[in-house]
This record gives sequence, structure tokens and C-alpha cells, in this order.
Amino acid sequence: MILADSADLLVADIGGILKPRTLADSHPTLRALLVPGTAVLDVGCGPGTLTVEIAHRVAPGAVVGMDVHREMILAAEDASPPGVVPNLIFYTGDILESRWNGEFDVVNAARTLQWIPDADVALRRMVRAAAPGGRVVVLDYDHTAAEWSDPPSAWSRFYEAFLDWRAGRGLDNAIARNLPALGEAASLVDGLVTPQISTVRAGDADFFRAAGLWRMMIESRGREMVVASRLAEVDREDALAAFTEWMRRPGATQTTHEACLVGRRP
Repeated sequence: MILADSADLLVADIGGILKPRTLADSHPTLRALLVPGTAVLDVGCGPGTLTVEIAHRVAPGAVVGMDVHREMILAAEDASPPGVVPNLIFYTGDILESRWNGEFDVVNAARTLQWIPDADVALRRMVRAAAPGGRVVVLDYDHTAAEWSDPPSAWSRFYEAFLDWRAGRGLDNAIARNLPALGEAASLVDGLVTPQISTVRAGDADFFRAAGLWRMMIESRGREMVVASRLAEVDREDALAAFTEWMRRPGATQTTHEACLVGRRP
């Protein structure tokens, strides 16, 4: 099953990471596939920001946002109460346990499989949820390829511990690179993988949002790492202070690597 967050992982942390995103700036491949009347399942919808945009774009097509964390669904419903967007519903559910079979034209998971140890099983469930000929879309990171200009040592130590902690939980740190193999194993056809390399620099309009994702990661996942005895609290605090200071540097540059897989259910 999907690994649960610790009790002190605040919804506000994750919400703060995801809420500024739009399809145009974070998931353009999916945006291009959305036309009116399309039925969409959004797996790992989080607080639902992108899911609401999906629903507006495909109306009157039905859109379902699902997330394993009840707190996320409550946040999504608080931001978009049931009935406000007539073609949209949210529900708490684990894609690994789903029984969907052929109900959707598009099944999407954006930056979600990276948090599922059984990502191959999750993708097979997504394929099953798509109608024959329907599209399955997966966007995710290659955490091993991320780069920061002249990173502080406290941040580098944190990031190394972060990758080790993820690996210890059975999570794939390079899942973006493995999407072609995962798609083939899940019987997707006409699979196409598009790299998405994003570089932001101090002074760019999007710099603080993009770099701030990792600051929020220290605040949220870093606390889980401390609870799991994979990181000392003093080291987490040092990383937070160092990364915050790094974000203020005039020459700060961050590059992240993602890939998006689009395939069809046979």
C-alpha cells in the first residue's frame, strides 16, 4: 500500500507546495490532452488544485480526484466543496486497491508514483481504469539528477539522507528514468516519454515557488526522517536554515529532471 505520512506531516505543508501550480506551468502534456467531454481519473490529487482545473477544461466530462490521505481530500473539498464544480468529485482511496475498469478516457498520476513502493502495481491499476484506447499519463521525478548551484553542505547532507530514506522505504529515486520499462510491463501501447528539465534562477518569477518546494520538503518529509531516526533534528534545522539562506543568493540556480509518460490501454 501507499506509505502513510507521519502524524506531524501537516496538510498545510503539502498544500503550500502544490497550490501555486497550474497545468500550464507544471503538467503541459496533460493539459494538451484535455478536451470537453473527457472523463478523467486524477490519482494522488492532493489538495485538488490541478484537479479543479482539469474539471473546468473537460466539462461536462466527469472528473474524479482520489488520494490515499483523507486529510488531502478534506482540504480539496474545503477548497472546492461538493457540487460547486458539477462534474467533479473527490474521494479517499488507494489506487493499489482500486476496482476501476474501463471508466475513464484519461488516467493521470502527477508526481505520485514516486511515493508508492509498488509503483508497477499502481500503474497496472491505472491502465485497468482507462477505457480501451484511453490514455494513461504519468509525470514524475528523477531525484538522482537534481542540481543546485554551489549548494550548502548542510543541504547536501540532507538531500543525501533524503534519497537514502526514500530508498529504505522501497521508493524509486529515479522513477522518471524507469517509466518506459514500467509502461511496457503494464501493457501500455504507443508509449511516449517526454523529458521535462526545469531550471530556475534567482530573480525568475517562479524561483521562490520552485525552490520553495524543497524547503517545504525539509519541513514535512524531513520531520518524518527524524521520526524514523534517519536524520537528527539538529541536522534538519541546519538544512532548513542553510537552504533558506541559499535561496537568497543572487546566483542561486536549481535544475530538476522529470519525465512524462503517455500511453494507451490496448
